[in-house]
Amino acid sequence: MEASVLLDAHIQLKRIYTALNECLDLTRQMADAVDRRDKVSMQLLISMREEPVNKLRQGRSALERQRDILEPAEGRRLAALLNGGPPQEESEAPLAKQVDMNARVLRQLQDLDKAVSLKLNRDKSIYQ
Repeated sequence: MEASVLLDAHIQLKRIYTALNECLDLTRQMADAVDRRDKVSMQLLISMREEPVNKLRQGRSALERQRDILEPAEGRRLAALLNGGPPQEESEAPLAKQVDMNARVLRQLQDLDKAVSLKLNRDKSIYQ
């Protein structure tokens, strides 16, 4: 795969990583607000979390567009890397590492979001 394709994808993944960390930080603040039973802070934090969530959507869309304009074999290879597949060449290693880092932060975010949702909504949580 061309170096420029890998670089473009890596840049998008770094943007996604930043947005994931923003979401994680806001979700931690939400957890604190839930513990304090601070509804005003909760509403504010929920609305603030919308921006990094939109950045996540944009990043994912950009990666999908990039994949779609590639030759079919390269597009499948990029998709495999983006889905956590192992690098087949040394040049793919940084991209694979970034995918792994993003996946770890996403798991942390999902776990924390689940905990907040269960505290807030108990039996009406989307995680039930």
